[in-house]
Amino acid sequence: MVTDYCIVLFRCSPQHRAALHGDKLAEKWLDELKKQENGGTPSFLNAIFRIYGPKFLLFNVTFAFIDSCFRITIPICLEGLINYFSPLHSGMTDLSAYLYAFGIVGLMFLSAVLTHSMLLFQLESSMILTKACSSLIYRKLLRINLAAGGKASEGLTGYIVNLLTIDTERFQMASIYLIDLVRIPIETTVIVYLMYRQIGVSAIFGVGFLLLFIPLLSYFGKIASKLTEKMTVRTDNRIRLMNEVIQSIEVIKMYAWENAFEKIIKNARRKEMNVIRTLTWLYAMMFSCSKLNTQIALIISILSFIAFENVITAAKIFVVISYYESIRMYMVESFPMSITMVLESYISVKRIQEFLLLPEVEKNVDLWKIFGDDKNGYSAGKSLLKTEPRAELIKFKDFTASWSNSEETKGQQPALSDINLTIKPNTLTTIIGPVGSGKSTLLMSILEELPPSSGELAVNCTVSYAAQESWLFDASVRQNIIFGQDFDAVRYKKVVKCCQLETDLKAFQHGDQSLVGEKGVTLSGGQRARISLARCVYQDADVYLLDDPLAAVDAKVAQAMYQDCIRGFLQNKTVLLVTHHVQFARYADNICVIRGGKIVSQGTYQELRTAVTELEQMSEATEDKTEKKENEALKTQKSLSESVNSLDVNDEEPQHKDESQSEGAVSSSVYISYITSGGGKIALFVLLMLFVAGQSFYSSTNLWLAKWVNVEEANSAINLDNTSISNDNKTLLNSTLVDFEDLDKNTWHISRSVYVYIYVTLIVACLFLTWSKMLYFYNTCLRASIKLHEAMFRGVTNAPMWFFHHNPSGRILNRFSNDISQVDTMLHWNLSECLSFFLEVVAVLFVVCLVNWWLLFPTAAVAALLWLLRSLYLTTSRELKRIQAITVSLSLNHATSTVSGLPTIRSVKNQLKTLAKEFDKLQDLHTTAQSVELTTDRAFGFWMDVVCCLYLASVTFSFFIFVTGDTLGGNVGLAITQAISLVGMCQFGMRQTAEMENQMTSVERILEYADLPAEQPTEPDTKALRQNHTGLDFNAWPENGEIVFKDVFLEYEAPPQKEKKGDNLAIRGVSFKIRPGEKVAVVGRTGAGKSSLIAALFRLNKITGSITVDGVTAEVAGLRTWRSRLFALPQRPALFAATLRDNLDPEQKYSDAQIHTALKEVELESLVTGLAGGLSSRVGDGGGNLSSGQRQLLCLARAALARRAVLVLDEATANVDTETDKQIQNTIRTKFSTSTVLTIAHRLNTVMDYDRVIVMDKGRVVESGHPYELLQDEIFSSAEDIRNDGTGYAFDHMNKIKKMLGDHSQRSNDSKVKGIFKSLVAQTGSESAAILYKMAEESYVNLRLKKDS
Repeated sequence: MVTDYCIVLFRCSPQHRAALHGDKLAEKWLDELKKQENGGTPSFLNAIFRIYGPKFLLFNVTFAFIDSCFRITIPICLEGLINYFSPLHSGMTDLSAYLYAFGIVGLMFLSAVLTHSMLLFQLESSMILTKACSSLIYRKLLRINLAAGGKASEGLTGYIVNLLTIDTERFQMASIYLIDLVRIPIETTVIVYLMYRQIGVSAIFGVGFLLLFIPLLSYFGKIASKLTEKMTVRTDNRIRLMNEVIQSIEVIKMYAWENAFEKIIKNARRKEMNVIRTLTWLYAMMFSCSKLNTQIALIISILSFIAFENVITAAKIFVVISYYESIRMYMVESFPMSITMVLESYISVKRIQEFLLLPEVEKNVDLWKIFGDDKNGYSAGKSLLKTEPRAELIKFKDFTASWSNSEETKGQQPALSDINLTIKPNTLTTIIGPVGSGKSTLLMSILEELPPSSGELAVNCTVSYAAQESWLFDASVRQNIIFGQDFDAVRYKKVVKCCQLETDLKAFQHGDQSLVGEKGVTLSGGQRARISLARCVYQDADVYLLDDPLAAVDAKVAQAMYQDCIRGFLQNKTVLLVTHHVQFARYADNICVIRGGKIVSQGTYQELRTAVTELEQMSEATEDKTEKKENEALKTQKSLSESVNSLDVNDEEPQHKDESQSEGAVSSSVYISYITSGGGKIALFVLLMLFVAGQSFYSSTNLWLAKWVNVEEANSAINLDNTSISNDNKTLLNSTLVDFEDLDKNTWHISRSVYVYIYVTLIVACLFLTWSKMLYFYNTCLRASIKLHEAMFRGVTNAPMWFFHHNPSGRILNRFSNDISQVDTMLHWNLSECLSFFLEVVAVLFVVCLVNWWLLFPTAAVAALLWLLRSLYLTTSRELKRIQAITVSLSLNHATSTVSGLPTIRSVKNQLKTLAKEFDKLQDLHTTAQSVELTTDRAFGFWMDVVCCLYLASVTFSFFIFVTGDTLGGNVGLAITQAISLVGMCQFGMRQTAEMENQMTSVERILEYADLPAEQPTEPDTKALRQNHTGLDFNAWPENGEIVFKDVFLEYEAPPQKEKKGDNLAIRGVSFKIRPGEKVAVVGRTGAGKSSLIAALFRLNKITGSITVDGVTAEVAGLRTWRSRLFALPQRPALFAATLRDNLDPEQKYSDAQIHTALKEVELESLVTGLAGGLSSRVGDGGGNLSSGQRQLLCLARAALARRAVLVLDEATANVDTETDKQIQNTIRTKFSTSTVLTIAHRLNTVMDYDRVIVMDKGRVVESGHPYELLQDEIFSSAEDIRNDGTGYAFDHMNKIKKMLGDHSQRSNDSKVKGIFKSLVAQTGSESAAILYKMAEESYVNLRLKKDS
């Protein structure tokens, strides 16, 4: 997908393509993996080095040698120039002085040219490596074995996000600092030797002091790397938790668990920040030491030099200062940082290697090479292409398998045990069994997702798979169905028709080009199931694995899907159907009954119908007649399916909702919000004072040193003039010597010792202020980081549901991972550097102008040029940074979406390579923006250095042009050394200010989510409660459970800035009243608005009209209280990677005894007691280690715990078997006998004894009444059919019963929708309809008797 904001950028350069470099790295990694065959250990670092190492080292070593020569030569030229202006002038010619001046300026310019060229090479190399590693990580993700447990299943999404965002990004800093590990010690040795030549053994004393700190700083670096590793693990955990919150946000809102999960996230965040805080303080200590240790070392060298009765000169002092500055920049600052960055990158390499070594599934797909390869990706070892027909497509022989080999599962019963099953061509095999028996696991085994513990499995065919939990990705309906296959219009239309999608697509505004959102959030459960089935059927495979696709649709649609698709479109294919609808087992060629992971029965319906409990209820009386009718219906449906012209396929491109992008400069309000989060205006004032005071004292040390050196030179010159040496005895004959205090240059007439004391005092003050400002500043930034994360979490969790419908989870996670990481670890560092830089620049310019006031003019010109360059640069860089953040979200969303749909994706093996290519294309989008930014950065840095070199030239040559008798070597040395420092400082500082503003875009993006419009109102309106509900005990509300809908419309909202197009109403003018304790079922065809009714009740979307519970509206009760006092079981069971106890009771309200009682009520106590950890047993991501039915039962256990007056079930039993469904319904009738129950159901047998049925169609209530009342019109072909089934007596008593109870039924006057409930019952078949009628009649009579009593 190419988005609008990337069109302005050029295409990714061929040499930067992620797929190309991913192939290269994959090839070397494959060579490393082969070492395991010989007992060796694969090394990912070795694979990287073999590709990028030689070229990288050659360029870096060459650059390091040349640049070091330049930097070492510059102080030698400076010495010569200072000597020219010194009072102790040694007769140097003007030509020599000019050559020295040209040497200083020229070498600085050449060094700048080389440095920026080398930095561009290093950063591009790291960018290529990052993309290659990301490509390899994604390819591994496509092959990872989810059944292996550990990191391969639990927290996989957070793990992947961290690897792709944080770990791979560390290569950038490592590429810059790696060569310094070798270069800096060698360069420092040479500098120490040159210093020794200047001041002798005094240099050893100063350098020795510095060397004492190097082991300490290196030790700090090692500690920092360990802390970084610990921080990464804790960040993984936080992101994993955030992903679960985002994935289950609808359930969290319905249960009002926002505060509970806020505490969970806060706890994870606190643990993470504890490590980050320690790490930050450690860096503050390292920075402070590196900043001031050179000053202390310098004073040690000067004092020792004076103590040995040597004469100090400006040349010696400022040359030594220049050398010490080099040592500070490289040995003291860069070397420990190099160790830290390289160790952090090494940790990242190890983490990536650990991920790449995780177990893989047995898939015959070659993902080692994808660049320029348009083949389907099947390996040559085992071709899955269609060959001649086989007698056995799939064969299990004594097959046994377990989901995990972890300690927790040892000793437990295998997921599958001793499976013997043969699947033959052109057969329909139906798999039935209770919840958790292993039906879905059997399909996972065929997909090679579950490796065998023992036995054999032969799969000699291609397979296509429809998962029980529908997986859809954020694209159009058509893209989800064809799933990368070539578009065949004829087949596509047939598939859409047989999967009963025609009506839905016609209702969609953009037809089959309508976007479904991530995981199909814009669709109903039935629509998701049918699109998932359509994708499976569209694939041309030998065997189709269908995991209960009929559970999420109503009976009529299920029957049509079964006849049109499974028995119609796929009649000449092999189908394995997992279902709890046992009525569909009648037509299977083979029925397989699974219990406890074992096949207990196999055979045809005739062979098993009396031996299997699930089939005993099927009556034999009308079997022949029903089958005849069904065959006739099948012929009709087949003829209809051949007419494919009724579907109008829309070729209009879908309009993707791209991530919003700010424009222009980062607003000042963003900076103010960041500062306010850290401590407010007082904190800002204290920080500014500390920074200004620290810089003032630091600059004062340089000024004081220059003043002292000038006095010392003047003293040496005068005493030299007044001293004569005897040629005879070589003794000193003293003449009139001038005292040190009486020198003209000694303005304050103070002694040498006072100069020393003041200099030491200034350094001590600098040390104290630097420590104070760094600790205070970092603490302020950390407070801001914590508050910003909390604000963003609250903003996201309080946001309306439209926000999650229009923003994929990868996009949201990017802000909680990449943006928060920038604020946590980088922003405070850059802010500190920027503040220090501005103050240092002001101080340098001030000092230089003090030495020569004529330099005010070039100083002003340079300042203007630097600001102009910065403004030009920021205009481009800021937008590039924003585009980068958005393009990262695209690839992250692709990866996170892949994690949630891995089994489905891998079932279409020939699309794995396509998905890998798509991921690399998304990476190429990011590479395009990043490469432009890198080039822009280097161009900006280069021109900054050019301007600074011009300024250095003006400073240096100004002393030749404006030379006076007062020009002293100390002043010249001070001005030139300050200007030299400005060259490197300016380009670095200006780049840091730009980088700081770029990183402030992360704060901007965080604040954007923190300021999302919140659901209102969240808290109760106490005033309205007192005025309108006097006498109401709100703490006990609702006591009765009366629900009243009055003219309710529900609209699925779009983001506020989006233009609303079309009609988004899901329910229209709905009005009804549910009496206290009444059991009401909501039925209707798929997409009729049943789930939207629950969304309206829980106020998940915008509504108009009125909804009250016991007379109180949500506006008065507050959304949190409103939702917490009701209880719902949504379509999708939401479980988290935590213990069973935490899943059932995240708020920790209930005791273990209460939880066990609730589990017993929902038939799950045996499952929990069978686990080694009991309630402390871990649940995998999304409950992945449980069956769909077990997951739904756990959610029902939450309801049993809550015991609310209102219970809402949204197809809660769709994924459980009939027997378990009966037990659940019995639990609801007994345990919730006094509660008001509102149930959405497709299994009509579960609701026929309800007090009332509400029938919905196209968002409206079209029928309402007792099931018996709604079945008054004949539902069979004739009344005789009913009497033959023994139900004719119902009509004999109909009028009498109606007179006793009254007719409470309501029907729509629209003839088109009249009798929908009757048709739904009729669609189940004659047998089932007769049984349902009897159930409705019995319930009706019992209701009358109950009223009479």
